[in-house]
Parts: sequence; C-alpha cells; structure tokens
Amino acid sequence: MRAVLFAFDAGGRLPEHNAPGLVTIHVLNGRVRVTTAAATHDLGMGQMLVLEPDVPHDVEAPEQSDILLTVHLDGVGSGVP
Repeated sequence: MRAVLFAFDAGGRLPEHNAPGLVTIHVLNGRVRVTTAAATHDLGMGQMLVLEPDVPHDVEAPEQSDILLTVHLDGVGSGVP
C-alpha cells in the first residue's frame, strides 16, 4: 500500500493519471473534484471515493484542500495473486 498526503492551494490540480492498484481518495479538508471518463465526483470534507485499478482520473481543488490518496497494491509486481 502507498499513502500520499496532498495539500492543494485553491486551483491546484493533479493532471490525469492512473494507478496499478485500487485507489482511495479521502478528503481531509476542503473540497475536490475528481474526473474520470465515466463521471465527475464533487467531494467535500470527510468524503471518500474508491476507484478501480488503472482508471484514468484527474483531481482539481477549487479551494484550499487536503486529501489522503491511497493506492492498494495487493499482489501488484510481487508475483502474489
């Protein structure tokens, strides 16, 4: 598992990317917008979004925001199913 804390200024963003494991985005403070090909998710403080592996997404913070992004890499690259 990898966990990364992001602190965004208003207008901050992560350009489109994907991850090889299950992704959780937990909004600790503020508000973010996560966009995938299928939908746009507006998340506020305390809300969490789960994305399947390899789903391209971007993250935009319309206001100062903190998120905890976790990638669950169970078996990815380890040879373990």
